[in-house]
Amino acid sequence: MGERRLSRRALLLGGAGAGALAVGGGAWYASRLGGPAELLWRHALTTPADALDLAGDTLLVAGRGLTGYAAADGAVRWRQDAGRNVISPGRSGTAPFTGDRDAFAFRTESDGVATIRVAGLGDGRERWRRPFEGYLGSTLITAAGTVVASADASGGRGVGCYDATGLRWWTPVPAADEGPYDLAADGATLLVAARELAACDPADGTRRWSVAGEDGRVFGRPVLRGGVAVALGMRYIDDDFGYRNLGVYAVDTAAGAVRWSYEAPGGFLLDGPPPLAGGTVVAVHESGLLTGLDLGSGRERWSSDRQPTDLAALGARLWLALPEGVVALDAATGEAGAVLPERNAYRLAAAGDRLAVAADGTLSMYRIR
Repeated sequence: MGERRLSRRALLLGGAGAGALAVGGGAWYASRLGGPAELLWRHALTTPADALDLAGDTLLVAGRGLTGYAAADGAVRWRQDAGRNVISPGRSGTAPFTGDRDAFAFRTESDGVATIRVAGLGDGRERWRRPFEGYLGSTLITAAGTVVASADASGGRGVGCYDATGLRWWTPVPAADEGPYDLAADGATLLVAARELAACDPADGTRRWSVAGEDGRVFGRPVLRGGVAVALGMRYIDDDFGYRNLGVYAVDTAAGAVRWSYEAPGGFLLDGPPPLAGGTVVAVHESGLLTGLDLGSGRERWSSDRQPTDLAALGARLWLALPEGVVALDAATGEAGAVLPERNAYRLAAAGDRLAVAADGTLSMYRIR
């Protein structure tokens, strides 16, 4: 795949060594943006965290293997010693796992064979697996219990959906030669991004609406929240599915129509889902520049050249992993406020009122108020 990543991420990950800090808790009070951020726990990490995901009351951490931590107190619930680099990311380093309710789906790759695996969040026990000889891209598990994956098949690249036993269930999008087939789900809606941005029912595959790309563009990296879907607009630049992310599109999910679009001036956008914080969509440029866009109109609210190594949206704030710590931006104004004392942070995960941070040789969990 002809995909790109920010080099500063690789540099930080390579330099993240093991450290030792006692597990502890306490309160740290933000000077601005109002309210405290409570440190729930902190652990030492012997190997860097390649990916984090908060699923329910479990924090999933991929490194040498895969570990499930209790989000509340940091207790290790289970470990899977799959080996380094066996648990593999999706396109361009997206998280290799997604969780919903009591299960999570993840992907592994070994000896040229990619495999979907589904396991329990509480105990880490594998429930089923399915190998793929060809390309296996985005994989997620929905609230309906459906596991969805983009993969190569005899008819081309497409989307397959699987029930709780791993049996093929339905295919909502016709196979085609082009299309990243990136996925997102929220409640009773599944988004599939390719030549079209399509909304489907995750229970049976019924297509509700679709929006076609224009000027040779396709959609990718969708995000779904309430009545709005946001996705990147991409254009392919070579035969190996390399592409450039040229802009952001917001789609009204009730009407299935584009509300607005944003063209990235003077460059391209980072290959990742556009964060949604409060009423703001954040366009993340490859240069590290952040542009806050009004979710309703697409109007530019602010810009900030922060160059974070990772970022996460939580409520009306955008949290940035920076060398000096994890900085909170007011998503409406771009104004910086709270700073969590996590130097050289490089991985973030957020859900509910919790923010997980991997920084240097530690893994920490905060409750954000």
